[in-house]
Amino acid sequence: MLDKNNIFHDLIVEVRALTESHDPGPLFEDLDVESLDGEYHFTTSRSTLLMMSKVIEDTLKSHKKRCTLYSGFQELSRFKKHRERYAKLAASADQIFVIGVADTPVESIADNVHIRTKNADIIRNNWISIITDKNINISLIAQESTSQKHHEGYVGFYTNSKSLTEKAVNLLIDNDVLSDDPVPGKQTYFNI
Repeated sequence: MLDKNNIFHDLIVEVRALTESHDPGPLFEDLDVESLDGEYHFTTSRSTLLMMSKVIEDTLKSHKKRCTLYSGFQELSRFKKHRERYAKLAASADQIFVIGVADTPVESIADNVHIRTKNADIIRNNWISIITDKNINISLIAQESTSQKHHEGYVGFYTNSKSLTEKAVNLLIDNDVLSDDPVPGKQTYFNI
């Protein structure tokens, strides 16, 4: 079951409708036609999501210092095992934003790697990997599907659609996920 209050819910449902319909024509009145500016693939495969995350991250190496990467980790403790990889990726990136709930301190990696924890809890149940620049727009957005009893996996998509990628980044901006301003009464950063 998908959480309808999740900030990426409508975007995931839109891509699911496009990929499940062999004739998307009847859907056009309900969808933003700009969403059709690239390829999109709906998936529930954890291995596909992992592979596409790596592809998106590795795209930085092909386009040195041009792209911005947005990566969501449920908690910063989950990011720690990827720290070395991100230190290497920093040399190829314009900017990197690592987003996660502040459950552990993370040491500074590089000047262009920004740890964001403000409102990270609202995307805690998402798998996010997005890369953008003027000409490159690739995003992977998935939401955990859960029942009352257990975690059932992920439901989401990956795409090279500029409009879908822009929508995803705008959802992060509009929901104040990329801000580094502290939230009163909420641990959103660590002084190291």
